[in-house]
Amino acid sequence: MRDLRSLGLEIDDLKNAFSRIAQVGAGVMVRYVPARSGRLRGDVRGNRAKSKAVVTVGRASVPYAGPIQWGWPKRNIRPAGFFERTDAAMNPVALRMLEDEINRQSRKRGLS
Repeated sequence: MRDLRSLGLEIDDLKNAFSRIAQVGAGVMVRYVPARSGRLRGDVRGNRAKSKAVVTVGRASVPYAGPIQWGWPKRNIRPAGFFERTDAAMNPVALRMLEDEINRQSRKRGLS
């Protein structure tokens, strides 16, 4: 982000791109979350953050997200690994989306 600021871009200029990446990531993660009742899958959400894309799942009403994600050997729960699978699928997509937005912002400012 420091390098982008030196080019004349601000963090706020990329906020919408991070939001879009988080929304796409949430859509990808839903495919990897196990759906016994559908409640955990329904709790996947992309959050708008200022300088990063964040996809979250689980909260007080869905406390079993952690054991499903990372497993719980004592309860014979195998890890689902939906975060890792989403990261692997989203890495090239997110980089391309962020690069496109940086290029768009650069052209907008006459930097390219």
